This record gives sequence, structure tokens and C-alpha cells, in this order.
Amino acid sequence: MRSKEMVLNDNLEDISIEKMYSFPFEVSFSEIRKLSKGYVKLHWHDELQISIVTKGSVEFIVGEKSYILKNGQAIFINTQRIHMAKSVGDEDCIYHSINFDAKLLKMFPGSIIEQKYIEPVLTAENLNSIEFYGNSQWEKDILGHIGDIINADVIKQKGYELKIYISLLNFWLLLVENENDIFSKKTEPKPINEQRVKDVLSFIHRNYGQKITLQDIADSVFVSKGECCRFFKKSVKMSPYDYLINYRINESMKLLKGSNSSILDIAERVGFNNVSHYIQIFRKKTGLTPHEYRNSKQE
Repeated sequence: MRSKEMVLNDNLEDISIEKMYSFPFEVSFSEIRKLSKGYVKLHWHDELQISIVTKGSVEFIVGEKSYILKNGQAIFINTQRIHMAKSVGDEDCIYHSINFDAKLLKMFPGSIIEQKYIEPVLTAENLNSIEFYGNSQWEKDILGHIGDIINADVIKQKGYELKIYISLLNFWLLLVENENDIFSKKTEPKPINEQRVKDVLSFIHRNYGQKITLQDIADSVFVSKGECCRFFKKSVKMSPYDYLINYRINESMKLLKGSNSSILDIAERVGFNNVSHYIQIFRKKTGLTPHEYRNSKQE
């Protein structure tokens, strides 16, 4: 098991997940309060994801929906769905994530298992996520299987891959057996703006060091400024400008920790033309000046 240190490409795909052909599966954990600004940034990946909160409370945002999960509660996130996580409150927040390729459960291409029980989930445009609060017996059972998967990965006793595989199958069987109860609640369509959100984020990540305006961001997805703010804020829960500022601050924090560049140079590299404005915003976001933050990390 590894601590989650996400690496994204320009399309916001998480490329830090290890791609293993022989057993396409991994478990990671995120100590979310230790991440910059207390959130895991928006991303997506081909792998299916099961996340369970193991300490505190975490807000998961999937598409345009938001869910607050407490210790012991979990969420299943479908393939290629854009999502993020944020800490809730001031207490420490930790969640464990199980990421696996659907082919692990398919047996072989074209199998009846793939056709009847896997593909209908993967291709369901109205199924972004499923939450497990433990309010029913089948949800308690499914949370137990999630715990079994994580424990097997941690202990790694002889045959642990088989234990993981069997628990994943039992997890999926419960989804199939309760699909009417689950999927009937998933009436929301796959967000039509999901690709536009990805495109806006990609534009910001590529150009944050330059002078960019809201008009530039809106032009990148061929919409008006008002429409850009509307769909972006609905999905990301903040305006494009606020996201740009937060991203610039986060990138500057990396430079403060990992380089000896001057505060002025760092401010300019992340897109702030005025160093005083950068220091003011940095203090507002972190409670420290850039100099104080750098010193605290060195200590």
C-alpha cells in the first residue's frame, strides 16, 4: 500500500496508478489534511475506484454531485468519472482507495460475466457513483468486503491475491443483487459539461503561469463567460478564477519547498505579476507568508 501522491497529465488523467497486466489492482491511502489546502484535486482514470473513509469526514465530488462520508462509509466511482475529495472540518481525514481494472472481473473478453454483469455498469451514462452508508444489511456486508480487500493487501499472506479477487467478486455480486435498489436512484444524466470542465482545467494547468483572463478561459471551450462560470462552479464548487488562484498558490508551495528561488521569482513563475499581491493571497490561503511557509518546511 502506498501513500497517494497523484500525478496528472494535461487531460487530468491520474497516471500515478501503477498499470499491472498480471494483477491490475492497487490500494492507496490519502491523509487529506496533509495535502496542500486539504483536498485531492480533480482527476479521472480508467480504473474503477472504491474509497472508504478510515478517519474523520471527507467530501467526495463526482461529476456535479457531492457526498459527505464519515468514518467507515464508502463510495464506488465508475470508470472515467471526474472526481475530487476535500477534508471536512478541522480534524485529520484519511481515506483508503482501491483501484482496479474491470478486466480483473471479466474472466475473458466476450464472457457472459462481462456482457451481463460488468459492461452494463461501465457503460451506464447515468451511473457515476454509488455510496455505502451502512444503513442496510447489504451495505454493511459490502463495507465488510471492502475492509477484507484492504486487510488482505496489507498483510499479504500466502494467496492474498485470491482473497482480494474473491472479495471483489463478492462486492460486485452485491451490486448485481441490489441493482434495482441502487440504480433506480441514479436518475441523473452523465453531466454534459464534464468534458468542458476537463478542458477548462487542462487549459488552466497549461497556462497558469501566463496572464489569463476569464474571457481566455471561456474562449478555450467556446462559451460565454457567464456560461463558463455556471457549469464550472456547478461541478467544481468554485469559480474558474478562484480555482486558478488556488492552483497558482499550490504550485508556488511546491516551488517554495523544492527550490531556492526568490519569492519574487516564484510569484512571477506561477502567474502573479505583483509580488505584494502574491504574498497577500498566499497569507489569506495558508495563514503564513511565503517566507514563513518555506521556513516551516525546512524546519
